Amino acid sequence: MKYELLEGGIANISLDNGKANAVSFELAQEFIANLDRAKSEGKGVLITGHVGIFSAGFDLKVMASGPEAAQKMVSEGMLLLEKIYSHPQPVVVACEGHAIGMGVFLLLASDYRIGALGEFVLKLPETAIDMPFNPTLRILAKTHVDALHHTRAIIQSQGYSPLEAATIGMLDEAVDAGQVQEKALAKLTELCELPSSRYAENKLFVREQEIQGIHQSLHGVK
Repeated sequence: MKYELLEGGIANISLDNGKANAVSFELAQEFIANLDRAKSEGKGVLITGHVGIFSAGFDLKVMASGPEAAQKMVSEGMLLLEKIYSHPQPVVVACEGHAIGMGVFLLLASDYRIGALGEFVLKLPETAIDMPFNPTLRILAKTHVDALHHTRAIIQSQGYSPLEAATIGMLDEAVDAGQVQEKALAKLTELCELPSSRYAENKLFVREQEIQGIHQSLHGVK
């Protein structure tokens, strides 16, 4: 994972940690620390993967290593989603390829998502791989995926092209592959020009019920 403070106070957090950009316990921990860093020294957050793949989800090697390690990783991943979803600054994602499982949830937890047109798939595979949607995932999926696609996307594990994903809430825009980062940076710059305190206030107000539900499920407190 890489962190870089770009011009204009843009904190670029990159998932570029290998071929699949898998989310491990360590990556989730580092990501959370980088979000806190961005909050103190930046104005907005740009999340990137690399060309061809944004993230294939949780690290399958850890999943296969045993229930204790898998649960530790998933728990930290849910904390990461909570941090992104409640982050007071604008959060924009540049998705330049495939996004599977946790990769899609990183998109859903953000404020604006721009994907690359091409032979890429965005998919929630939980049913297909016999994995439950925990409360955090249920809240994000039901809130942000178009209700008309709940059956196909959530229950039936259907995969979507970037163009299709932009019509059902997984993405906001799908643009030519070479323009993704440029468009994402421009969008984030635009959002960072809005009054920051009002942006945070209204973001947390709109998401209040969902944030409370996620927080309660993870921490057991209201």
